Parts: sequence; C-alpha cells; structure tokens
Amino acid sequence: MTSTQTLDLPKHQVDNQVQKLYQQGNDRAFRGEHERAIAAYTQAIALAPNFILAYCARGNSWLELRDYRQAQADYQLALKLSPAFAIADGGLARVYYQLGEYQAALVACSRAIQHDPENLEFFHSRALINKKIGDDAGILGDCKFILERQPNDISARWLNSRAHFQMGNYQLAIFNFNQYLNLRSDDFYAHYYRGICYERLGNLEQAAIDLDCAIALADNMAILYRRRGRIRQQLGDYTNAMADYDRAIEIEPQMAQAYANRADIYINRGDYPRALIQCNQAIRFDPQLVSAHYQRGVINTEVGNLHAALADYHRLVQIDPQDINAYIQRSWIYFRHGEYPAVMSDCERVRALDRNSVPGNYLLGVVQSLSGFKQEAIFSFTKVIEIKPSFICALYHRGLLHHDLKNEAKATDDFHLAQATQAQIIDCLAKRDETGLYAEGLALYHMGHPDTAKVILHQAALVAQKLKNTVFYRQISFTIEALGME
Repeated sequence: MTSTQTLDLPKHQVDNQVQKLYQQGNDRAFRGEHERAIAAYTQAIALAPNFILAYCARGNSWLELRDYRQAQADYQLALKLSPAFAIADGGLARVYYQLGEYQAALVACSRAIQHDPENLEFFHSRALINKKIGDDAGILGDCKFILERQPNDISARWLNSRAHFQMGNYQLAIFNFNQYLNLRSDDFYAHYYRGICYERLGNLEQAAIDLDCAIALADNMAILYRRRGRIRQQLGDYTNAMADYDRAIEIEPQMAQAYANRADIYINRGDYPRALIQCNQAIRFDPQLVSAHYQRGVINTEVGNLHAALADYHRLVQIDPQDINAYIQRSWIYFRHGEYPAVMSDCERVRALDRNSVPGNYLLGVVQSLSGFKQEAIFSFTKVIEIKPSFICALYHRGLLHHDLKNEAKATDDFHLAQATQAQIIDCLAKRDETGLYAEGLALYHMGHPDTAKVILHQAALVAQKLKNTVFYRQISFTIEALGME
C-alpha cells in the first residue's frame, strides 16, 4: 500500500496506521535498531505531519546515532508545532550538550523545566550541563530539588557531593559522600574524594583510611597511590610515602607529579642530586609543571647554581605570570647577583599581585635602603611590620633608617621592640639570612653592644659569601672595616 492510497483511507484508519508505525518505531528503538526506527517514524510523519511525538522520537534515534544536526532539526520542528513542548526542549538540550554548546543546552533545558517543572530527568540534565559550565551552585540547586523527592537518587547524590567538594564545602561534601557510599560502597572515587576532603580539613589519619579503601577497590590506579603518598608524607611517614610514589610511577611511568613528589622528599632529606634527577624527569614529562620548576629552582639555589635557578624562575614566570613565589625567588637571586633594579621590578610586580606580600615588601625595602631611597624603604618596612609585627628584621632595618635620618627616638623604639620580640619568639620568617643579620649587627652596634655586633656582622658576611652574594658581601665587609671590627 502506497502513501497516496493510505491518505485516501478514512481518517480513523489513517490514525490507526500512524499509531502502528509510531509504535513500530518505538519497538525498534528499544531494541537499538535506530535506522529502522527512523524509517518507521518518517512514515508516520508522512501520514501525520503534525505528529509532534514522532518528531521527538525520531530526534532521539538520530541522537543515538550521533547525527546531532538531524536530531536538532527534528526537535526544532516539534517546537515549531508546539513551542511549549518540554520533551522537544529536553531533546534539544541533549543535542547541544553533545555538541559542546553548553550555554545553548542550558537555555533549552531551563525552558523544558519551565514547561514541565516536575520532570526530574530535566533537572538531572541541567545539573550535568552546569557541571560542564562550572556552575557548582547551579548543580546544588538542581540536586536539592531531586534529592528532596528522591533521597536515594545515586546520580544526584554524586553530583551534589562533587559540587560541594569543588566549592570547598568539605564538611558538606563528606556528609554527601557518606550518603553516596551508603548507596554504592564499591566506588573508589568516592573514597578518593572523601579522603581529599579529610586531608584538607587536617584529618590526615581519616584521609589515609579512605585512600586505603580506594586502593583496596582499585589497586591499579596511579592517582590513588600518589594521593596516599602525599598524605603519608604529611604524616611524616616518608618511607611509605616514597613507596606509594614509586608504585604510582610503576603504574604510570610518565606521571610527572609523582616525580615531583619524590623530589620533595629528597629535598627534605638534603639529597639534592637525587632531587634534581626527579625534577628533570617531571619536567621532561610535563614541561608546564610549576611545582617541578620551582623545586629545581630551590635545588639549584641551595647548591649555589644561581644561573640555573634563575632560568627555572624565568620559565615559571613564563608559564604563570601571576606566580608570586616565582617573582620572590627570582628577586632574591637578582639581589645576590647585585642586580638591584631587577629586584625592585620583581618586588613591585609582587606588590601589584599582592600588596600585603611580606617577602615582596621586605626585599624591596632592603634594596631601596641600599640604593639610597630611605623614605621609600621606611614605607616598605612599615608595611611589613603592619602585616607581620613579629618580623624583627624589618624592625631592625627601619630602625637603622630612622638612625640615618637622625630620628633617634624612632630608631631606639624599633631596636628595643625588635629585641623584645626576639626574646619571646623565634623569627621563622627571616631565617636569619644575610640581610637580617646585617641589620641586627648594625643595630646592636648603635645600641652600644660592639662585641655582639661584631659577631653578628661576621656571621652576615659568612652567609653572604656562602650564598655568593658578592655585592652585599662587599657592603658588609666595608661596614666591618669602617667600624674597626676586622
């Protein structure tokens, strides 16, 4: 029977034929025979051009065949016939999602929800779209709607947990991962992410337990061993941490971050040759890995290879122009090369990124002072002291500047405050580098303690010599000679 003959049949017989073809298409689609399903839907549409469900069903089959433009055309035809037809907008959202057009998908899915506000499938779809867009708050809103109606919806529970994790709501993430694991206890990823939550909350023991569970469920995942290694390292268990990094690399030989983690342990042990090998491997596998470049810069600085360290920090700044630590480390190398304009440039860049940076303001103040910009240096040291009142090196430096400017009362106040602070706490920030020792020694001399000042100034000279800070070493030596402390 041809289509023309069918159209000549009475209307009820045509309707019966359309329904038969539509059901035939549904049966074929259910069996995965989408080409044949499309053929049936097409015949139905030929008999009933306004049959909206047939357009949507055919769109679904096109979608399954990944012919997204054909699917899009069918959903749009359905919407042309009925602009408020939620199923068509839902299908269109799925097409845009597959095409990576997430904003368009979001608009279509939101329209579907507007026209069918109790359809949980649309809320699921929108949550997935928001995941692609990065709208974690949107995910939480959609999952809340679903979970209020279906508390055991495992997909919504997972998306809800991950959104809280991404937003840094670690306690809420743990609660939701607990609920999720009650529904599916064999998901190693849930243990992995819950472990990270515990780690970031400082509960390292519980974090290690979760990573043990994850590895018991999936013992061939390098990422799990690396994460457990990091947790064990924080717990001070360096031997087992190294074993985990070794296992991660055994599973995934090009895992750059695991090499960087091994380098970190070697650095802490003072084994710089082995640490350097690990950093080189990490950078070979991932030339953009910031931590490896930073570690290698630290190693090269420690072994006195400042030119190589400088190259690493140059590279870091190229990779990430917002990396404050790279500028700070580079500025110290410039300082030890005697390149004071470059120091000031890097420190100003640090202050532009973070005006409250203690290291940036401190070194800038040191170089300003050495370059004769005394008022500017006082401003920089004052900023440091406002942020970190216990930073005694800044107090000594500012006191020396006040002394040079004949403001003895302020100089004395700074010197006494520095000594009082020094008597109460250990100044971990300054680490007694050559600049801090120099300032302390000079301050002690002006306070009338020449013998102690001599010891401290000679220590400053030794540190400057060790760090190959030739220009500043000459400055210290000149001061020692001028004060008759040879």
